[in-house]
Amino acid sequence: MQLPAQKAHEQRHNGQKAPDMQERPPDDLLVRITEHTRPNACVLALLGSTGAWNLSALERAFRDAGATGRPLVVDLSGLDFGDEVLLGLLLHAYASPCGLVLIAPAAGAFTRRLHRTGVEEIFNTQHSLALALAQLPG
Repeated sequence: MQLPAQKAHEQRHNGQKAPDMQERPPDDLLVRITEHTRPNACVLALLGSTGAWNLSALERAFRDAGATGRPLVVDLSGLDFGDEVLLGLLLHAYASPCGLVLIAPAAGAFTRRLHRTGVEEIFNTQHSLALALAQLPG
């Protein structure tokens, strides 16, 4: 169910309109992009695992989310495994002038990766979507 202040971003896969949440074969990564108007934000939810096998889908998701021109909230709470490519995409998004807030990963592996690489402190990380959206202007 979509709230009135949300607009689902429909993605196309193999020339067909895809549902709001889709699996991108042959990987195990689900991607959902939702635009919010109050506050103005684009929420990119990643569920499953990232790796070389779904690199193009992950890059496309970040590119599509960035193209909205809205501050980005990346929901990592459904992430089972995040690799160095995901970390690089997050660092790139952090450098964008639109802004970036993360929803903390539930699995400890990516949290440990953020800590080991010394970048966990640069990200504004919250524990829920409501808290993440509250960090954004109006």
